[in-house]
Amino acid sequence: MSASDKKKLRKEQNAQILTDRQKKEQKEAKKLKVYTGTFIVLMVLVVAIVLGVTLKTPVTGLIRNNTKAMTVGDHKISATELNYFYIDSVSDFVNQFSDYGEYASIYLQMYAGLNPAVALDQQVYNQQTGETWADLFITNARENAKWTYVMYDKAMAEGFKLTETEQKNLDNLETTLEMYAAYQGYSNVNAYLRGTYGDSASIKTFAAYTKVSTIARAYTTQYYSNLKFTEQDYRDYESKEDRYKTYNSYSFSTYYLAVSDYQTFLGGGTEVKGEDGKTTVTYTDEQKEAARKAAEEAAKSLASDVNNTLEKLNLAISKLDINEKKKDVKATESKHTLYSAISNEDVKKWVTDDARKQGDLTTIEVKSGTGDNATVSGYYVVLFDNCNENKQPLANVQHILVKFEGGKKDSVTGKMTYTDEEKKKAQDKAQAILDEFLKGEKKDSAAFGELAKTKSEDTGSKSTGGLIADIYRDAGYVEAFTDWALAGHKPGDTGLVETEYGWHVMFYKEDGDTTYRDKMINKALADETYDKWTEDALNAVTSTVHTDKGLDRGLIISKPQ
Repeated sequence: MSASDKKKLRKEQNAQILTDRQKKEQKEAKKLKVYTGTFIVLMVLVVAIVLGVTLKTPVTGLIRNNTKAMTVGDHKISATELNYFYIDSVSDFVNQFSDYGEYASIYLQMYAGLNPAVALDQQVYNQQTGETWADLFITNARENAKWTYVMYDKAMAEGFKLTETEQKNLDNLETTLEMYAAYQGYSNVNAYLRGTYGDSASIKTFAAYTKVSTIARAYTTQYYSNLKFTEQDYRDYESKEDRYKTYNSYSFSTYYLAVSDYQTFLGGGTEVKGEDGKTTVTYTDEQKEAARKAAEEAAKSLASDVNNTLEKLNLAISKLDINEKKKDVKATESKHTLYSAISNEDVKKWVTDDARKQGDLTTIEVKSGTGDNATVSGYYVVLFDNCNENKQPLANVQHILVKFEGGKKDSVTGKMTYTDEEKKKAQDKAQAILDEFLKGEKKDSAAFGELAKTKSEDTGSKSTGGLIADIYRDAGYVEAFTDWALAGHKPGDTGLVETEYGWHVMFYKEDGDTTYRDKMINKALADETYDKWTEDALNAVTSTVHTDKGLDRGLIISKPQ
């Protein structure tokens, strides 16, 4: 994603919240987000409709407007304005779960530990410090306010100007809000804003908040987007601190033999009924050790063959005594897996060793617990396939999609399945389109693009002549489509590809301007440069917190049903 996809500061805050609540690393990208005037308005709509924000104890506008909540440099921020940042911080976090639709509240509580039906100041976020969710979001609001005004001042000092579209969004803010107000049944814009942000909200203060926020974010996005690095910068960066492997991808397969499975397989445990009525099986130390040895021996037997293949490994797995009554038991394939995505550190160390060659096999012991309490929980059998340094250019292709027609929807999974006849019909249609193209006077990108505009059923790309640009292995396209794009084609090559969506008529336009490797390095360099630039700017400005009175600490995200 580009720099405009996520606003960095908020993304980091939200990622940190989830890290603390779930106690596991969240692999969130450090990106920026352009909060244009339109986006701010849409956020108001989201807060009002999706979140159903309600105020437990409304605060009068007069108090808020005359309460100095904090200062940033020479800027005095009232409780009214800080409350905009506060609610914005809440909504930005909560809307990470909006993709779950009607189940958003359930997932919000399950994964973040935040109950949307209980006031924020009545829910403890940090059990050790007693910090509530209200405290957390107020802290975020203060950080966002400082960041916004620091960047706004830098933008003004450098004579930064919004684009024509961004300025138009600001100019039309009140008109747009009037539309939303009418949609929600409010008599006017101020009533609408007060219903969302509390009694002190008004078009005057909200417009000022929107202007400063829009300029700050557009300015920082432009800075990020304009960062440029040389080929030498890339090579210097990857050579430092053993970073080279970081941008490699690895293909390997793993099979895990759990000691607990062997305990069950060998039997001999003692059933114990607990106070809750549930029965568990316990094993003696001797039985546990016998299970461990059995798992270890099985793992070593699988790894004893040299120059192995996945087919041979899977055959050996199927012949294990423990799998005698099981079907389709096989190793798990990890294809084109980035260095950072290999979760087990011992597996990573072995797979990424420069000495690895195709067919290498090994066993890796897995322990649970720490220190003297650590016990062996199982063994990985790992088969190495290949290492890809990701130096292939990104691919630019054009395609024409011919969708399958008919089909049957699975009532449980919702997945569509098609008969061979239905698939053949789409294939024949795709072949006819390809034949038409190849018989034409011109067989170039422009001619294919014109055909895509009239023939393709992919609404997302047909207007651009079916162009899908800068394809790389982890870009998220379906595997067959990606495999064709990265198969080493030359400009003008054509073909047919079947995916779950239908048949694709493919045209290889050209190589991209960079490689996947350098794309990743460029992002790392840009993030580090931006981080340092932001840190220096923030450290150069003093901010002071005066009070949090006037903020809606009792905010309820959604009304109880």
